[in-house]
Amino acid sequence: MKEKEDIIMTSNQEIVNLSKTNDYDMYFGPAHPGSGNFGVKIKLKGEKIISAYADPGYLHRGFEKLMEYRLPLQNAMLSDRICVLESLAWELVHAEAIEELMELEIPERAQFIRVIMAELSRIQSHMIWWGVFSIATGFDTGFKIAFGYRDYILDLFAEITGGRVYPAGYICPGGVRRDFPEGIAEKIDTVLSQTEELIKYVEVENPLFQARTKGIGVLTKEEAIQLGATGFMLRASGMKVDLRKDDPYEVYQKLDFDIPVRQEGDVYARLMIGVDEVKESVKIIRQAMQLLPEGDYILPAFKRPKLNMKIKEGEVYVHNEIARGEGGMHIISDGNIKPYRVKVRGPSFSHMIPVLENLLRGADIADIPAIYWSLNVCPADLDR
Repeated sequence: MKEKEDIIMTSNQEIVNLSKTNDYDMYFGPAHPGSGNFGVKIKLKGEKIISAYADPGYLHRGFEKLMEYRLPLQNAMLSDRICVLESLAWELVHAEAIEELMELEIPERAQFIRVIMAELSRIQSHMIWWGVFSIATGFDTGFKIAFGYRDYILDLFAEITGGRVYPAGYICPGGVRRDFPEGIAEKIDTVLSQTEELIKYVEVENPLFQARTKGIGVLTKEEAIQLGATGFMLRASGMKVDLRKDDPYEVYQKLDFDIPVRQEGDVYARLMIGVDEVKESVKIIRQAMQLLPEGDYILPAFKRPKLNMKIKEGEVYVHNEIARGEGGMHIISDGNIKPYRVKVRGPSFSHMIPVLENLLRGADIADIPAIYWSLNVCPADLDR
């Protein structure tokens, strides 16, 4: 009796008979320039991937438990370590959670400054994404160009917050730690022009780039929803969602911007969503700078806060649209000066485990780096 053949359909719609090839195991990561501190156990039949099992845990630092033993102002600094690639975004999520618990209404100027800084953070984060994707897929020049232009934004961060990569709790409960320095408006405008210049270098028309990205790692809208994808992942698969529009926070409801959406759901679509998002972020920042009002940048009580300031008893979940998707924080307070329980919801958890495992099955081994980095993941916010 003839044995049943093991057939799979690859991401390129090729039919492969696995029973006619030998299988072997391969490990992707965990200390690898193409993966960061994260591993994937892969089983292969020839050049095709039969199965992929995510193996996280190499970057665990225990942020949730650490935050339960610290004051909110200490956690403002700790929160920016959740993901080094977008520190300001996590500071904002934490600050909003504490403010909602304490029923605080922060000054309008602080809200505008927060939006400007969050969007600058999104832009530099996407620059990192393009850079690491480029070097992982053999486009080394793209890596150098992207990281070179990112430095202009880091210089801004250094002048505004005092830190290039870690802003040291710049976005804190009550507002922001310091006001914009004099002359920063012109410098921000210059950096935005430089960002628009960088977009011209993204190799979207390069035939080799398109061959490595189009039709590769296709995620349908139904799969994206089922597997818990958020943010740009959903938008690249045809779903128009964005928390800045759907559940506005700070002053996003006062600003005019579009939500980029594509239907293909492949590596190329995800990267193009990133390109379009940067264009929209530039638009948002320019509007916010024009509308930036005068006034306080922080509530008076938080300029010199008392160390024994208590958090009101209650429970809150705050979520924002950060560069990698939905970033959320669940905080429970028992009325003490420190949070009773903190739970971080990082977008990379879903993208690095169920989504990645789904996309790799049936893919070619050569496409692992392209698929992996098209997810714009951050192992740090997975291992929080």
